[in-house]
Amino acid sequence: MEEFVWTDAHIRWMSDSSKKSRFYYQIAERISAYLPPTARIFNAGGGVGDLAIWLSYHVEQVTVIDNDPKAVAAFRAQCPQNVVAILGDVLSYSPDKLYDALVLCDIGGAEQIMPVVREISRAKTFILLSRDKADGEAAIAQLSDMLKTAQIPFSYFPFEQDHIQPLQSLRDAREYLLFAEGREVPAAELESCLEKTGESELPFLYRTNRKIGMIVFDAANPALKKPLA
Repeated sequence: MEEFVWTDAHIRWMSDSSKKSRFYYQIAERISAYLPPTARIFNAGGGVGDLAIWLSYHVEQVTVIDNDPKAVAAFRAQCPQNVVAILGDVLSYSPDKLYDALVLCDIGGAEQIMPVVREISRAKTFILLSRDKADGEAAIAQLSDMLKTAQIPFSYFPFEQDHIQPLQSLRDAREYLLFAEGREVPAAELESCLEKTGESELPFLYRTNRKIGMIVFDAANPALKKPLA
């Protein structure tokens, strides 16, 4: 899995999106339906702490991790009291005690996910993967097959979620699309992809419908203690 390096632009885009989009709010609503208010959650992935913050309204505590100091500083600047942001690598993190729930967003395939589940979660585990890219679809299929083979019960929920990205300028929009979707949009076509807001600071919006797959299973299953093929 290629390591993601945060830049000031990435943090600004995600921060601006959190002001206009209910993307992570709606994902948190789906997850919280499974959890008691006393739950302690561990989260990796999900914006600049945005998913962790929305989850924090439903549970006792959320711990969110990232291995980039810049990202962690941005998390901490907006975290409520029951959210803890830590600097570290989720793939090697070892907690003092297991968490009640684990939420992982696009951290890789089954070979990355399952060791983290064993190390961190003692109960409900939520794996969210993008279905907009081939590697996300492949990771969903791989993890599903692994759980089926091990006879570990799980639920799979494919869903679509609206995402809104405010943008400062046409140049900002072009750079965002290159980052988010890996495509260069010609200047002549760029404005037709955007909505005008009438606001001076963020005059454009880029609206998309993101496809997500969520796998839910219980980390307390004894089969998880064995190596999974």
